[in-house]
Amino acid sequence: MWDAPPIPYFCDPSILPAPLPSTLDIRNATCTLAEGAARVVRVGHHFIAKYGSQTSRRIQEGLNMIFVHRNLETPLPLVYAIHEEDNVVYLLMQYVAGQSLESIWSSLQAKERASILTELRNIFREIRLLPRPIPLFYGNVCYGPLSYFLFWTPEPQKSINGPFTTEKDFCSGLVERLRQVQTGNNRHPARVDWFQKHLHSLLTSHPPTFTHGDMQKKNIIVTRTRTGDGDESNFKLTLIDWEDAGWYPDYFEYFSCYTSFLWDDNWPQMVESFLDPYPVEALVLMSIYHEIFI
Repeated sequence: MWDAPPIPYFCDPSILPAPLPSTLDIRNATCTLAEGAARVVRVGHHFIAKYGSQTSRRIQEGLNMIFVHRNLETPLPLVYAIHEEDNVVYLLMQYVAGQSLESIWSSLQAKERASILTELRNIFREIRLLPRPIPLFYGNVCYGPLSYFLFWTPEPQKSINGPFTTEKDFCSGLVERLRQVQTGNNRHPARVDWFQKHLHSLLTSHPPTFTHGDMQKKNIIVTRTRTGDGDESNFKLTLIDWEDAGWYPDYFEYFSCYTSFLWDDNWPQMVESFLDPYPVEALVLMSIYHEIFI
Protein backbone atom coordinates (compact mmCIF):
# COMPACT_ATOMS: atom_id res chain seq x y z
CA MET A 1 0.00 0.00 0.00
CA TRP A 2 1.20 3.53 -0.79
CA ASP A 3 1.00 6.36 1.72
CA ALA A 4 0.64 9.68 -0.09
CA PRO A 5 2.77 12.51 1.31
CA PRO A 6 0.92 15.27 3.17
CA ILE A 7 0.07 18.57 1.50
CA PRO A 8 1.79 21.01 1.42
CA TYR A 9 4.55 18.91 -0.09
CA PHE A 10 8.14 19.97 -0.64
CA CYS A 11 10.78 17.65 -2.03
CA ASP A 12 14.14 16.98 -0.42
CA PRO A 13 16.06 20.26 -0.92
CA SER A 14 19.10 18.30 -2.08
CA ILE A 15 17.43 17.47 -5.41
CA LEU A 16 16.47 21.07 -6.22
CA PRO A 17 18.43 22.55 -9.14
CA ALA A 18 17.88 26.06 -7.72
CA PRO A 19 15.82 27.72 -4.97
CA LEU A 20 12.08 27.25 -5.48
CA PRO A 21 10.38 30.25 -7.10
CA SER A 22 7.98 32.26 -4.99
CA THR A 23 4.28 32.60 -5.71
CA LEU A 24 5.00 36.10 -7.01
CA ASP A 25 7.68 34.73 -9.33
CA ILE A 26 5.18 32.22 -10.71
CA ARG A 27 2.40 34.76 -11.25
CA ASN A 28 4.79 37.18 -12.93
CA ALA A 29 6.23 34.55 -15.27
CA THR A 30 5.90 35.59 -18.91
CA CYS A 31 6.62 32.26 -20.62
CA THR A 32 3.10 30.83 -20.72
CA LEU A 33 2.85 27.28 -22.05
CA ALA A 34 -0.88 26.69 -21.58
CA GLU A 35 -3.99 28.53 -20.42
CA GLY A 36 -7.32 27.07 -19.38
CA ALA A 37 -8.55 25.46 -16.19
CA ALA A 38 -4.92 25.75 -15.13
CA ARG A 39 -2.16 28.10 -16.23
CA VAL A 40 1.17 26.48 -17.05
CA VAL A 41 4.29 28.66 -17.09
CA ARG A 42 8.02 28.23 -17.28
CA VAL A 43 9.77 29.93 -14.37
CA GLY A 44 13.47 30.57 -14.87
CA HIS A 45 15.68 27.85 -16.31
CA HIS A 46 14.59 24.94 -14.13
CA PHE A 47 10.90 25.03 -13.22
CA ILE A 48 7.44 24.53 -14.65
CA ALA A 49 4.51 25.76 -12.56
CA LYS A 50 0.93 24.64 -13.06
CA TYR A 51 -1.65 26.46 -11.00
CA GLY A 52 -5.34 27.23 -10.83
CA SER A 53 -8.48 27.12 -8.75
CA GLN A 54 -9.28 23.44 -9.35
CA THR A 55 -7.44 22.65 -6.16
CA SER A 56 -8.24 18.96 -5.85
CA ARG A 57 -7.18 18.23 -9.46
CA ARG A 58 -3.84 20.03 -9.08
CA ILE A 59 -3.11 18.21 -5.83
CA GLN A 60 -4.09 14.87 -7.33
CA GLU A 61 -1.93 15.43 -10.39
CA GLY A 62 1.10 16.10 -8.20
CA LEU A 63 0.42 13.04 -6.05
CA ASN A 64 -0.05 10.90 -9.17
CA MET A 65 3.37 11.97 -10.42
CA ILE A 66 5.04 11.29 -7.07
CA PHE A 67 3.41 7.86 -7.02
CA VAL A 68 4.66 7.03 -10.51
CA HIS A 69 8.19 8.19 -9.63
CA ARG A 70 8.24 5.93 -6.59
CA ASN A 71 6.81 2.85 -8.29
CA LEU A 72 7.88 2.90 -11.95
CA GLU A 73 10.79 3.81 -14.21
CA THR A 74 8.41 5.77 -16.43
CA PRO A 75 10.00 9.06 -17.58
CA LEU A 76 8.14 12.10 -16.23
CA PRO A 77 9.12 15.41 -14.62
CA LEU A 78 10.12 15.50 -10.96
CA VAL A 79 7.66 17.13 -8.58
CA TYR A 80 9.36 19.75 -6.43
CA ALA A 81 6.41 21.19 -4.51
CA ILE A 82 2.63 21.17 -4.11
CA HIS A 83 1.21 23.97 -2.00
CA GLU A 84 -1.86 26.18 -1.74
CA GLU A 85 -2.17 29.92 -1.30
CA ASP A 86 -5.38 31.98 -1.41
CA ASN A 87 -7.38 28.97 -2.67
CA VAL A 88 -4.99 28.40 -5.56
CA VAL A 89 -2.85 25.26 -5.71
CA TYR A 90 0.65 25.54 -7.17
CA LEU A 91 2.30 22.46 -8.64
CA LEU A 92 6.04 23.01 -9.15
CA MET A 93 7.77 20.58 -11.48
CA GLN A 94 11.03 19.99 -13.29
CA TYR A 95 11.44 21.72 -16.64
CA VAL A 96 12.28 19.16 -19.32
CA ALA A 97 13.89 20.55 -22.45
CA GLY A 98 12.41 19.31 -25.70
CA GLN A 99 9.45 19.63 -28.05
CA SER A 100 6.01 18.10 -27.94
CA LEU A 101 5.53 15.14 -30.24
CA GLU A 102 2.55 17.03 -31.65
CA SER A 103 4.80 19.83 -32.89
CA ILE A 104 7.33 17.58 -34.65
CA TRP A 105 5.38 14.48 -35.71
CA SER A 106 4.76 15.61 -39.30
CA SER A 107 8.46 16.41 -39.82
CA LEU A 108 9.85 13.12 -38.51
CA GLN A 109 11.28 10.50 -40.83
CA ALA A 110 9.84 6.99 -40.82
CA LYS A 111 12.77 5.55 -38.85
CA GLU A 112 12.47 8.33 -36.28
CA ARG A 113 8.77 7.66 -35.81
CA ALA A 114 9.49 3.96 -35.45
CA SER A 115 12.08 4.67 -32.75
CA ILE A 116 9.63 6.81 -30.79
CA LEU A 117 6.83 4.27 -31.09
CA THR A 118 9.12 1.50 -29.86
CA GLU A 119 10.00 3.56 -26.81
CA LEU A 120 6.33 4.31 -26.15
CA ARG A 121 5.56 0.60 -26.35
CA ASN A 122 8.22 -0.09 -23.70
CA ILE A 123 6.91 2.72 -21.48
CA PHE A 124 3.29 1.61 -21.62
CA ARG A 125 4.18 -2.03 -21.12
CA GLU A 126 5.65 -1.06 -17.74
CA ILE A 127 2.77 1.28 -16.84
CA ARG A 128 0.13 -1.33 -17.59
CA LEU A 129 1.88 -4.05 -15.58
CA LEU A 130 1.87 -2.02 -12.36
CA PRO A 131 0.07 -4.12 -9.71
CA ARG A 132 -3.19 -2.69 -8.40
CA PRO A 133 -3.47 -2.08 -4.64
CA ILE A 134 -6.29 -4.61 -4.16
CA PRO A 135 -7.58 -7.33 -6.53
CA LEU A 136 -10.51 -5.27 -7.85
CA PHE A 137 -10.05 -1.52 -7.62
CA TYR A 138 -10.99 1.26 -10.04
CA GLY A 139 -9.82 4.56 -8.59
CA ASN A 140 -6.89 6.92 -8.09
CA VAL A 141 -3.49 6.31 -6.53
CA CYS A 142 -4.71 7.60 -3.17
CA TYR A 143 -7.52 4.99 -3.16
CA GLY A 144 -10.02 7.73 -3.93
CA PRO A 145 -12.29 8.76 -6.83
CA LEU A 146 -11.43 8.74 -10.52
CA SER A 147 -10.29 12.06 -11.97
CA TYR A 148 -11.31 11.45 -15.59
CA PHE A 149 -13.91 14.03 -16.67
CA LEU A 150 -16.57 11.45 -17.57
CA PHE A 151 -16.86 10.83 -13.82
CA TRP A 152 -16.95 14.50 -12.80
CA THR A 153 -19.83 15.88 -10.73
CA PRO A 154 -20.33 19.37 -9.25
CA GLU A 155 -20.24 17.86 -5.76
CA PRO A 156 -18.62 14.59 -4.65
CA GLN A 157 -20.87 11.64 -5.44
CA LYS A 158 -19.24 8.26 -4.81
CA SER A 159 -21.69 6.31 -6.96
CA ILE A 160 -20.41 8.30 -9.96
CA ASN A 161 -16.89 9.39 -8.99
CA GLY A 162 -15.82 6.10 -7.42
CA PRO A 163 -13.70 4.44 -6.33
CA PHE A 164 -15.32 1.21 -7.50
CA THR A 165 -14.65 -2.38 -6.51
CA THR A 166 -16.48 -4.05 -9.40
CA GLU A 167 -16.59 -3.45 -13.13
CA LYS A 168 -20.38 -3.39 -12.92
CA ASP A 169 -20.24 -0.48 -10.47
CA PHE A 170 -17.79 1.30 -12.80
CA CYS A 171 -20.31 0.99 -15.64
CA SER A 172 -23.16 2.03 -13.36
CA GLY A 173 -21.24 5.19 -12.47
CA LEU A 174 -21.04 6.13 -16.15
CA VAL A 175 -24.76 5.51 -16.62
CA GLU A 176 -25.68 7.50 -13.53
CA ARG A 177 -23.56 10.43 -14.72
CA LEU A 178 -25.26 10.27 -18.12
CA ARG A 179 -28.68 10.21 -16.47
CA GLN A 180 -27.71 13.21 -14.36
CA VAL A 181 -26.74 15.19 -17.47
CA GLN A 182 -29.78 14.10 -19.48
CA THR A 183 -32.14 15.00 -16.65
CA GLY A 184 -30.51 18.41 -16.30
CA ASN A 185 -31.00 18.99 -20.03
CA ASN A 186 -34.65 17.81 -19.93
CA ARG A 187 -33.99 14.96 -22.35
CA HIS A 188 -36.09 11.82 -22.62
CA PRO A 189 -34.55 8.98 -20.53
CA ALA A 190 -34.94 6.28 -23.20
CA ARG A 191 -31.28 6.36 -24.25
CA VAL A 192 -30.04 6.27 -20.66
CA ASP A 193 -32.37 3.37 -19.94
CA TRP A 194 -30.84 1.50 -22.87
CA PHE A 195 -27.34 2.01 -21.49
CA GLN A 196 -28.46 0.97 -18.02
CA LYS A 197 -29.76 -2.28 -19.46
CA HIS A 198 -26.87 -3.13 -21.79
CA LEU A 199 -23.64 -1.31 -20.84
CA HIS A 200 -22.30 -3.89 -18.41
CA SER A 201 -22.81 -6.72 -20.91
CA LEU A 202 -20.93 -4.66 -23.52
CA LEU A 203 -18.06 -3.77 -21.17
CA THR A 204 -17.21 -6.82 -19.10
CA SER A 205 -14.14 -8.87 -18.11
CA HIS A 206 -11.78 -5.89 -18.19
CA PRO A 207 -9.45 -5.88 -15.16
CA PRO A 208 -8.25 -2.67 -13.50
CA THR A 209 -5.09 -1.50 -15.28
CA PHE A 210 -2.92 1.48 -14.42
CA THR A 211 -3.64 4.21 -16.94
CA HIS A 212 -2.18 7.63 -17.80
CA GLY A 213 -5.55 8.83 -19.06
CA ASP A 214 -4.60 11.59 -21.51
CA MET A 215 -2.02 10.22 -23.91
CA GLN A 216 -2.10 12.78 -26.69
CA LYS A 217 0.90 13.77 -28.80
CA LYS A 218 0.98 17.11 -26.99
CA ASN A 219 1.65 15.30 -23.70
CA ILE A 220 4.79 13.54 -24.95
CA ILE A 221 7.94 15.66 -24.72
CA VAL A 222 10.67 14.57 -27.13
CA THR A 223 14.32 15.36 -26.48
CA ARG A 224 16.81 14.53 -29.20
CA THR A 225 19.95 12.72 -28.02
CA ARG A 226 23.10 12.15 -30.04
CA THR A 227 24.51 8.71 -30.72
CA GLY A 228 28.22 8.00 -30.69
CA ASP A 229 28.64 8.92 -34.35
CA GLY A 230 26.82 12.22 -33.91
CA ASP A 231 23.60 11.16 -35.61
CA GLU A 232 20.57 12.90 -34.04
CA SER A 233 18.23 9.95 -34.47
CA ASN A 234 17.82 8.89 -30.85
CA PHE A 235 15.10 10.29 -28.62
CA LYS A 236 14.31 10.57 -24.94
CA LEU A 237 10.59 10.75 -24.15
CA THR A 238 8.94 12.36 -21.12
CA LEU A 239 5.23 11.98 -20.34
CA ILE A 240 3.38 14.94 -18.85
CA ASP A 241 -0.19 15.80 -17.73
CA TRP A 242 -0.88 13.01 -15.23
CA GLU A 243 -3.99 14.44 -13.56
CA ASP A 244 -6.32 11.66 -14.78
CA ALA A 245 -4.03 8.75 -13.91
CA GLY A 246 -5.34 5.79 -11.93
CA TRP A 247 -6.73 2.28 -12.27
CA TYR A 248 -9.33 1.97 -15.02
CA PRO A 249 -10.54 -1.01 -17.11
CA ASP A 250 -7.83 -2.23 -19.47
CA TYR A 251 -9.47 -0.61 -22.52
CA PHE A 252 -9.54 2.87 -21.02
CA GLU A 253 -6.08 4.07 -22.13
CA TYR A 254 -7.00 3.32 -25.73
CA PHE A 255 -10.38 5.00 -25.32
CA SER A 256 -8.79 8.14 -23.84
CA CYS A 257 -6.50 8.30 -26.88
CA TYR A 258 -9.47 7.80 -29.19
CA THR A 259 -11.25 10.88 -27.79
CA SER A 260 -8.40 13.09 -29.06
CA PHE A 261 -8.00 11.60 -32.55
CA LEU A 262 -8.37 14.28 -35.23
CA TRP A 263 -8.31 11.77 -38.09
CA ASP A 264 -6.09 14.04 -40.19
CA ASP A 265 -2.94 11.89 -40.11
CA ASN A 266 -1.84 8.34 -39.30
CA TRP A 267 -1.63 8.82 -35.53
CA PRO A 268 -4.69 6.62 -34.78
CA GLN A 269 -2.96 3.77 -36.58
CA MET A 270 0.34 4.47 -34.82
CA VAL A 271 -1.28 4.34 -31.37
CA GLU A 272 -2.06 0.68 -32.02
CA SER A 273 1.67 -0.01 -32.23
CA PHE A 274 2.15 0.81 -28.53
CA LEU A 275 -1.33 0.16 -27.10
CA ASP A 276 -3.58 -2.82 -27.72
CA PRO A 277 -6.66 -1.48 -29.54
CA TYR A 278 -10.13 -1.85 -28.07
CA PRO A 279 -12.27 -0.50 -30.94
CA VAL A 280 -15.61 -1.86 -29.74
CA GLU A 281 -15.15 -0.58 -26.21
CA ALA A 282 -13.95 2.79 -27.51
CA LEU A 283 -17.02 3.22 -29.72
CA VAL A 284 -19.37 2.23 -26.90
CA LEU A 285 -17.82 4.79 -24.55
CA MET A 286 -17.69 7.43 -27.28
CA SER A 287 -21.47 7.19 -27.58
CA ILE A 288 -21.73 8.08 -23.88
CA TYR A 289 -19.05 10.76 -24.28
CA HIS A 290 -21.05 12.45 -27.03
CA GLU A 291 -24.27 12.29 -25.02
CA ILE A 292 -22.61 14.03 -22.08
CA PHE A 293 -20.52 16.66 -23.83
CA ILE A 294 -22.10 17.32 -27.22
